[in-house]
Amino acid sequence: MVSAGSSQSRCRKSHSTKNLENIFYYASQKTSEQDVGSEPDADWMTEFLNLACQTQVKTMQMLWADILSQELATHGSFSVKALRTLTLMTQREASWFQLACQLSSIIGGENNHKLVTGVLRPASNLGLVRARWDKISLGQHRMPYNHILQLIELGLIFDRELEISPSVHHDTSLVHGQSHYSLRPRLKGCKLLYYRFTPIGDELAKLIESDVLSSYQEHLEQLLHKHFSPQ
Repeated sequence: MVSAGSSQSRCRKSHSTKNLENIFYYASQKTSEQDVGSEPDADWMTEFLNLACQTQVKTMQMLWADILSQELATHGSFSVKALRTLTLMTQREASWFQLACQLSSIIGGENNHKLVTGVLRPASNLGLVRARWDKISLGQHRMPYNHILQLIELGLIFDRELEISPSVHHDTSLVHGQSHYSLRPRLKGCKLLYYRFTPIGDELAKLIESDVLSSYQEHLEQLLHKHFSPQ
């Protein structure tokens, strides 16, 4: 007589094997022999197998396949911490992160992703005009604050908004999707406000291939032209 425990164990192993078969199949569709570099680190591969086998949803399996494909091409593309973070994400949270990637920009030639949320207009020297924020409402672009909080909890975005002060003496680059801007503040002391992706967020952002969100891009361009001199 087969016990319920052993039956459940075989069932879990069967599901795990099927999940991995799907992931390896999807990875094979993305990887050619020319793309394969050195063998992945053995400890990394063991961790990958242990974590990836739990994934049953196709869209998430595709992300695991992308990780394997990129890791085969370039050893060290993804840390074990990034793999563990992915196991904590639901399909819905993955879609929120994808949207965050669509909204993100690269500023000043740095490699990390920044989600621009506004501009601080400085006060006038005479104090006649107060400093004020000109904000982008992310909620209008399908990214309400509770989604930001969840991405923060997952360790994909840092837990506070940061500021950067572009120089009035030279241009600061900003890249959003395929659009490139060279920014110089119209007023000294103008600051960009943004959320910054964590190192793990930047790692997992390499999995996302998506177009920018047109409504946000239009809002961002309006903001940049209002406070900077985009070239």
